[in-house]
Amino acid sequence: MKKTRLIALLLSLTMIFTLVTGCAKTEDPSEKPSGGEVAQTDGIKRGGTMVMAQSAEPITLIPNGKPDDNNIILEQNVFNRLLKTNNNQQVILDLATGYDVSEDGLVYTFHLPENVKFHDGQPMTSDDVKFTFEEIIKQGAFASTTLSVIKEITCPDDYTVAFTLNKIDAGFLGNLAYNGTSILPRHVYEGLDWMGKDAMVTPVGTGPFKYSEWNKGVNMIFTRNDNYYLGPDLPYLDKVVISFIPDSNTAMQSFYNGELDVLGIIAPATEYDKLLSSSNIKADKVIYPSRFYVGFNMAEKPYDDINFRLAVAHAIDADDMINKALKNIGMKATEYMSPVYSWAANTDENAKVPKYDLEKAKEYMAKTGLTPDSNGVYLKVTVDTYNYEPFPDMVQVLKDQLAKIGIEVSINMLEYAAWDEKVSVNRDYTMALTGGYQGPEASNLSDRIVTDGYLNFINYSNPEVDRLMQEGGALPTFEQRAVKYKEAQAILAKDVPMVLISEWLGYIPYLSYVKGHPASADAVEKTAFGEFTYCWIDK
Repeated sequence: MKKTRLIALLLSLTMIFTLVTGCAKTEDPSEKPSGGEVAQTDGIKRGGTMVMAQSAEPITLIPNGKPDDNNIILEQNVFNRLLKTNNNQQVILDLATGYDVSEDGLVYTFHLPENVKFHDGQPMTSDDVKFTFEEIIKQGAFASTTLSVIKEITCPDDYTVAFTLNKIDAGFLGNLAYNGTSILPRHVYEGLDWMGKDAMVTPVGTGPFKYSEWNKGVNMIFTRNDNYYLGPDLPYLDKVVISFIPDSNTAMQSFYNGELDVLGIIAPATEYDKLLSSSNIKADKVIYPSRFYVGFNMAEKPYDDINFRLAVAHAIDADDMINKALKNIGMKATEYMSPVYSWAANTDENAKVPKYDLEKAKEYMAKTGLTPDSNGVYLKVTVDTYNYEPFPDMVQVLKDQLAKIGIEVSINMLEYAAWDEKVSVNRDYTMALTGGYQGPEASNLSDRIVTDGYLNFINYSNPEVDRLMQEGGALPTFEQRAVKYKEAQAILAKDVPMVLISEWLGYIPYLSYVKGHPASADAVEKTAFGEFTYCWIDK
């Protein structure tokens, strides 16, 4: 394996990240989760099948095309990225064995292992990496916005690839580690329409498992990649089966019956006590840089009126929501930046999320110019949300809370694919209750709030926010970036383009005989958050 140099970067919850320029260290193989063969480990039982549930089916089989939360398991097991994010919200190595950053912070050079093959037997080289990222940008795939900072990609040799940026981007490594950046073989994906007619082409990657079959409405099956580049011992499992179970109660019963090894879906909050008290179940707690929030379609009236948005914001009682709908498994959102990135969060009073105040909410509603009917109803709205936990309970609480200020809510619960098409793509909605990942780096808040952000379905546009987020991402230190990000949050607090409710806390339940789960202490440092390379069944 090529000897490389590595600049230490772990975007942990407590580290202060500075773009170190020209200061690298010799790589220690014990520090990296990828590259080289994994030694035989005594006591591990190889083979077998692991089954987990998923609430909805994928809407695309190309992980780098359209955004799709339901192809993440496929992406992280059939494909590899240069870098990946684990369940501790750290950016760690994946395919890359190491990387260097130039003195000026504009050139990132990644080193690749020489023994990687795609599932069809063809070797992976730096040209495939170059093709992948150039095509993401060319086709306007969902990662293209965050990767627009790339000026040029060059391949000094088959196992070295260099990215030259047009400006310093402190979030670049985090963006490479996020979804939609899987390395795809040029010989398979070149000339295909990733965003449209070819979105369901049979997946071919380099990951620990191969795509085997998709039984619509039933399951998707992945089988072991016997030529996985980490060596003959990995992965440990022979097969992974994803069972599609949209109803959370059915999934829970299947889990308790032992038909599922990993729950896979978001457990209903009512089940947490049982899950946490069972000796047969492991439940690893995870705090995500993700939040539950209500989004407005600001391209329509009255949602473009700050008085209306403030009325809704002050009418939502987050504590009540967490108590009733999340069964106290939550944490009230108080800033516009996830607390995972505490260094960037503006905690000043004038930058906080509006607090629950029913009288103030009524005052703002009276300022909207809307006229209540004889029943005191100012407006009838439809709130689009998902049909899986915890959203059905949350939207019911939301309906009850908004009724107190004269907003009559009709609930429209959709499967993920239908919600994505209606709200995120077509923006054919008025209000939506959703959850939003803002990682794996603080700069990714931009995706939801800057004018051209690919997740900005709320149609929010403020040139000053755009400028501050852009300038913040181009600065080299946390301290410098925080100033810009905090200024942007103060503006968000005035504009209230969304109403943040709760941080997304949760437990990842699996049966106790499942070892090496990506949320477990023995695997979390070396796996992506949904990657099963090190999973094995001890029964």
